[in-house]
Amino acid sequence: MRCSWCVLMLLPLFACTGKAGSGDDAAAGGSDSASPSVDSDEPADSSDPPVWGEETSQSPDVYPASDVPDSQVEMIQTDHATASAAWGNFGPLEYWIIGTDTDAASEHDVYFCSVRREKDPSLPAEFDTFCMERDYNFTDYARDGGAGLNTRRSEYEEYSVFLVTLASKYPFPNETDYTVVTYHEYFHVVQNAHIDTRDEEERQERMVRNPWWSEGGAEYMAQLLYSRQPGVSSGYLKERMAWKMEIKSELEDGERFTDIPYSERARIAYDLGTWFIAFLVDKVGVEAYSVDFFDDLNELGWEGSFVENFGMSSEDMLADFELFLALPLEEQLSIIP
Repeated sequence: MRCSWCVLMLLPLFACTGKAGSGDDAAAGGSDSASPSVDSDEPADSSDPPVWGEETSQSPDVYPASDVPDSQVEMIQTDHATASAAWGNFGPLEYWIIGTDTDAASEHDVYFCSVRREKDPSLPAEFDTFCMERDYNFTDYARDGGAGLNTRRSEYEEYSVFLVTLASKYPFPNETDYTVVTYHEYFHVVQNAHIDTRDEEERQERMVRNPWWSEGGAEYMAQLLYSRQPGVSSGYLKERMAWKMEIKSELEDGERFTDIPYSERARIAYDLGTWFIAFLVDKVGVEAYSVDFFDDLNELGWEGSFVENFGMSSEDMLADFELFLALPLEEQLSIIP
């Protein structure tokens, strides 16, 4: 049984860090802002937030810490526009952008908790304490880097919202992977926007608890989208996928990558999960995966939607994929566009 405030603790449910890429000379410099600010192309009407699971014309709210330059904010807004144009614009969504200054991050934590209270006055009195003491806060992001999505939709809160946190290292904003990570986290928004229930167990069942499915999907779709952007090398995607296949050697005898949980070895599930989605998309097409499967998820459940849209059970598809993993790399890369 969950206590009424436990669900309010911000956890990095999809905490991801990217491999450093060949850098783009992106944003540099400082911000003149001395306090947190909200920046979005279209200010959302707070009395009429986007409906969960439905596409919206509203832009997300963007909250940069005081040490985050405007150019970095603009880059994230551009990346969001690209991703939402490709996959649909879902909300309510907030981007919390953290720099490298731990004092600024600590101030942003205070601001974050005040925004949570402002947007959902129904939060219990215990919230303020637990919000500030959550497991992975903005100071941790400033120190350790990374990115993550927190999906706040539960039976204990009136206001449902997606919270994407983007740090400023691992990857750094001047690396190509920073855009890929932004796409990756937004595809997690797309995945979760198609799960209507507020019951945590049901949400977990539709997402799959171990990371191979959700992380593999977000990573493949992010890499695929980035590979199609102007100026990106035609060999980019195959190069990245070749790197990811290298991790196959870290599987232990008899181990299935689908059984690996979020843990120190989760990267195996991330990378081979990315390859599974590539394998799946090659068989059924990208729309069957990225649109049709998720459209049927609420009604049919995960396995039901899998069979309906991909024509076989997940176990049968995974068995085919195990045979694919044994092929030479050149044959494997032949399915990558």
